[in-house]
Amino acid sequence: MSECKANIESSGYPLAFRVDPSGLKLEPLPHTEGIATIRTHARTLEGMQKEAIIQYGPTGAIWRVVCDEGPWLNGTDLAPFPLAYFTAGMAASLMSDFIDEACEREVHLDSFDLAQDNFFAMEGSALRGTMAASVQPMRVTIAAHGVGCSNDFEIVAETAVHERSAANSCLREKLPSRFAVRANDRELAWPGLAADAVSALTDPSDLFENIRPMNHGDTTLIRKIEAVAEAAGDPVGLVAEQKRIVHVKNQGTIRDDGLTSLDVLCEHPPGSRFRMLSDSASLSGDQERAPTGLAYLSAGVAFCFMTQIGRYAQITKQRLNGYRIIQDTAFRSSRNDEPQANAVETLVYLDTDEPDDKSLQLVKMAEQTCYIHAAYRSATETEVTVA
Repeated sequence: MSECKANIESSGYPLAFRVDPSGLKLEPLPHTEGIATIRTHARTLEGMQKEAIIQYGPTGAIWRVVCDEGPWLNGTDLAPFPLAYFTAGMAASLMSDFIDEACEREVHLDSFDLAQDNFFAMEGSALRGTMAASVQPMRVTIAAHGVGCSNDFEIVAETAVHERSAANSCLREKLPSRFAVRANDRELAWPGLAADAVSALTDPSDLFENIRPMNHGDTTLIRKIEAVAEAAGDPVGLVAEQKRIVHVKNQGTIRDDGLTSLDVLCEHPPGSRFRMLSDSASLSGDQERAPTGLAYLSAGVAFCFMTQIGRYAQITKQRLNGYRIIQDTAFRSSRNDEPQANAVETLVYLDTDEPDDKSLQLVKMAEQTCYIHAAYRSATETEVTVA
């Protein structure tokens, strides 16, 4: 596991904030017309905690967020778990797409809520290399009230999710992930699809020491609103043999100030409930007072993959002293084109005493057991219900 002694408690920072870019030396993002590229730099902290810097390409906004794990992975439960970021980010994106679709169709909304259930599975043996993650279809229930008949809202919902949503594209399409791996700053020969867009980027180890918040209001972007009882869970995620389902629930609503409020928790195994605020990007006319849904979703991909690195290293007792990643995700949300999600590209930095073959096996198993990389490489059809 990591030797990093930094942790959420000692930083003195909130769980999420917008970063002052003046002190950061960030390499430019790739630019393709109509494509929103999001770069996530992430590192491990003490225990199961992690920290990420998210560059939101379309506007240049930079956000810092942290994550933790619940009792199922011996986490300290101080921040949302990785699947909370992915689930909340997906919901925020879908809600924004629904509102935009309703506006274009001149369907007036008085209120709008979204309930969401995501299901992930893990089965197999870590020691034998057969453990793998999988994903089941996401279930979305939309409760909309306004001027119009029920059929209007059903059309808006189906169109927004299946024809407009770039976020939902990463569930609907098969998108095998791409990787580059460096162990002790030495490039290893990754046997799978190559992450050419990020393979030459600089180790982000020093980047996190220069993070400073912008003075961007007093709104608390992420907070725990309900704690799970300590006895409600045990470290089932650290067992070498797995056969279980993870159920994540989320309830989203639009606040009076226009921010999207997302209440997310792990239903099984039981976990704490966190409230996360999201805002549409300023290019869409909003003030970008909080991370966008796609920014949260991208952070979730990075955090979940990093959890699997640490978990596999702990189960197999690998000598892993530290690890960091740089990850690119990209989406096309243009109304005039088909929505699109690009495959995830990830550069993995390992500080390790293990031989090259074990380092490559570590990354392979982390991808194989990552719930969100499983969601990207699978094709599922989101189930939509309008109440």
